[in-house]
Amino acid sequence: METHILTGAGCYLPAVDPMETRILSAKYGEPVRRRVVVETDDYLAAQRWRAIPDRRGEVIFVIRQPNGEILLHSKQRYEQPIYRLPTGGIEPGEAVEDALLREVEEETGQSVIVRRFLAILDCHFCRNNSSVPFTSYLFYLESRTRYVDPDAGDEAAEFRTVPAHSMAQIATNLRALNGKRRGWGYWRSLAHDLVHDLLGQNSQFN
Repeated sequence: METHILTGAGCYLPAVDPMETRILSAKYGEPVRRRVVVETDDYLAAQRWRAIPDRRGEVIFVIRQPNGEILLHSKQRYEQPIYRLPTGGIEPGEAVEDALLREVEEETGQSVIVRRFLAILDCHFCRNNSSVPFTSYLFYLESRTRYVDPDAGDEAAEFRTVPAHSMAQIATNLRALNGKRRGWGYWRSLAHDLVHDLLGQNSQFN
C-alpha cells in the first residue's frame, strides 16, 4: 500500500512517486531498493512515529570530498560525538531532487554534482502491532568545494571524512549506541550498511 501525504495545496503525493522515481533513475541510475522492519522504542517513536507524516521522507547524501573520502557530521544535540552521513527532510510538497540540493546547501554549504541515485530505503517502524513507513533516498555526490560552510542556523557541530570502506565501521558504531539512542542508532546504521555494500568495494566510486 502506498503512503500518501496531504500538501498545503490540498494535493496528495505518494511518499514514493513512481513517475518521479523513473525520472530520477533516468538521470542518475536505477537505485537499489531495500525494505526493512525496525522495532521501535520510545525514543525512536518520538522522533519518527507519525500517524500523519510530517514529510515525504528524507534524503541521505553521500558526498565524496576532494580528498576522495566521504563526509560525515555530528550534531550539537547529541550526548556524545556520533558521526554519520548527513540527512535532510523532504517537505510534503517538495520534489526529492529539490530537497536534496536544498539540504546539501543548508547542511554543508558545498557545491556538488549528483553522480548516482544509490538506493531507496523503505523502513517500517513497528510498535504495538502497528507499523508506520518512512522512506530514505540515498544519493552519491561529488563536492566541487574543499570546505564545509553550513547555514548559520544549522545544528551540525563537527564534520570529518572517512574512506567509503569505513561505512561498515560507522554502521557498527551506530548499532553499539546504548541508552535512549539504541533503536535510533540501529535505524541509522542501516543506510551506512547499504552505502558500504554499494560503494565500499566498488572501484567505480573510488
